[in-house]
Amino acid sequence: MPSVRIAHDLPRAEVRRRMAARADDLVKLIPGGLGRVEHRWEHEDRMDFVIHAMGHSIASTAMVEDAALVIDFDLPAGLGFVRPMIEGIIRQAGDKLLLEKR
Repeated sequence: MPSVRIAHDLPRAEVRRRMAARADDLVKLIPGGLGRVEHRWEHEDRMDFVIHAMGHSIASTAMVEDAALVIDFDLPAGLGFVRPMIEGIIRQAGDKLLLEKR
């Protein structure tokens, strides 16, 4: 399962707050905005989400750690070629979420 690790120096509670405040914006990360995202907090430091786009579903998990936010995603067979693009989108969105002053 591919994984993207985004370093931060925020308290876990602040990372969770930012994630909760922006969870509905996940759909904006889908190129063309053609898709939908379902998310739920599995427990305090873990958000599970599924991205539905172009006839595919990508199951993902965001784990809040002390010094990093770790995003794991499970690409369906045949979509390995988009892995670098997805990793780039996740890294860019994660950096924006965690590095901006709020």
